[in-house]
Amino acid sequence: MLVPLKRERFDELIPVVPTADQYQHYWGSANDVFRRVMVSVALLTVFALAYGRVTADGDFSFNGLALLTFVGAGLGSLYWMLAPVVSAARRNGSLRRYEYAALWIAEIWDVFLTEEVLAREERVDRRGRLAVDFNTESCLNLVLGDDTWETTLQVPMRRAYKRIEPGQMVCLLIFANDPNFARIAKMTSDAYLPQLRLWLGAYPFLRRDSLEQLARSYFRRR
Repeated sequence: MLVPLKRERFDELIPVVPTADQYQHYWGSANDVFRRVMVSVALLTVFALAYGRVTADGDFSFNGLALLTFVGAGLGSLYWMLAPVVSAARRNGSLRRYEYAALWIAEIWDVFLTEEVLAREERVDRRGRLAVDFNTESCLNLVLGDDTWETTLQVPMRRAYKRIEPGQMVCLLIFANDPNFARIAKMTSDAYLPQLRLWLGAYPFLRRDSLEQLARSYFRRR
């Protein structure tokens, strides 16, 4: 079943400013943070040197070039902290560009596992023969459908997903540029199973508390 959403609700579920979960996703590991800090140090150094050259004549008034290098130094010093915000905002923007969104409440028709190849590496063994190694990941595939539409949702397998069975309901968002949703352009991999109170998906596209509230209000009205 499709429940079209008003733009206000759309903006609430996928906000311009990233949520805490989205920021945490892009925050990354300790190595990721270290790399961002190194980039920040490099940017700060470059812009600080440039600012020093611009103001070398002793004129510390903020002319255009001096202001540009000063702002660049400030932003560069904050790169390690702001980069996750920019990455999450860009990802949100990939969905916010659609004109219309709807809550799709579907039924799980089938569940099956597949092994997906993430990377392929070729190497030469000791005997000089070419060997190919594959980096694979177990994925859970859910065949979802209702009276009007059918699709397959694939997510990386997690231990908590073992409770998922055919017949359970799934709530997710779909997007279109057509108010009648005759042609669906996109679907979130972020999905909620209200019967299990379980979320699927590698990336938290949605404000999950808002979607849970929306799902509860729908099922109360039924």
